[in-house]
Amino acid sequence: MTEPKHAREIKGKGRYYGACGEGCPFGGDLLISVTNAQSVVNKPALPPSAAKVTAETAWELLPQMVATSRQGPNGPNGCDKKRVAERCGTCRFCVTSAMKAEYKAQWESKADLGTAVHAHAHAHVFGQPMPYDERVEPFIDQYLRFLDAWQVDIDRHVEAAETTVIDRKNRYAGTGDIWLQLPTGRAMRRELWLIDIKTSLTKPPTAVYPDQVLQLAGLRFAPSAVLPDDSEIDVPRFAGAALLNLRTNAHALIPLPADRDAHKAFVNAVALQGYFHGLDAKAWTPFDVPALPEPKSRKAA
Repeated sequence: MTEPKHAREIKGKGRYYGACGEGCPFGGDLLISVTNAQSVVNKPALPPSAAKVTAETAWELLPQMVATSRQGPNGPNGCDKKRVAERCGTCRFCVTSAMKAEYKAQWESKADLGTAVHAHAHAHVFGQPMPYDERVEPFIDQYLRFLDAWQVDIDRHVEAAETTVIDRKNRYAGTGDIWLQLPTGRAMRRELWLIDIKTSLTKPPTAVYPDQVLQLAGLRFAPSAVLPDDSEIDVPRFAGAALLNLRTNAHALIPLPADRDAHKAFVNAVALQGYFHGLDAKAWTPFDVPALPEPKSRKAA
């Protein structure tokens, strides 16, 4: 996946922005990303989804499971101790590993698709050519349908796209998809909206999750935005924030209550995730049993 400018992945902690040196808008600061902070919120739909994918994969691998059912858990070649490239791929251990890994592979594939759709949508806004991608085309078709339905003139109504915002006080940064003027005011007057694009191959276009409210609030109420030349501006006042759900055959624009109360909750998520990332679990060790004197009652016995 392509990372926004000045963003980096930190092992075991996820995406952060900054620590990019002199001349960078972050300087030496390292700020947690909006989606990283948002991820501290429990997502109850994920475990059932992972279980479903694992069960479906097990049925697909049933012949291999039967063939290896009498083997030991590590296979005849001890594959559990080998590097992935050296494993046989057919023993009980390898078949089990394939089942366990499939849900992650599917999620990464979906994330890559979402990244590609964002890249093509961004390129359309800025008139940049992109290579044809069969996976992406249905989503971009729906994106163009959305723009046509709302009579969006890209030159007049798009304020910004893929813009990074910074909240130094609350220690976070993030990148929004598009700032767009939409005719939602009185007498169809256009107002500025913060819009985040979401894609899915399976969910209906009306699908929304509570933690997405926090994500939009974090982006909406960050005070500063970074321009392509690394200069900064104040983030404008938005009329609202919404999800643009793109599917292969439909789309939906859904306003969410990403208000000041939601922003307070998001800032708490930033603090909580930051606290977790600051813990060093490796330093936690059991107490040594002290050499206490033997109790008198035991001596008497």
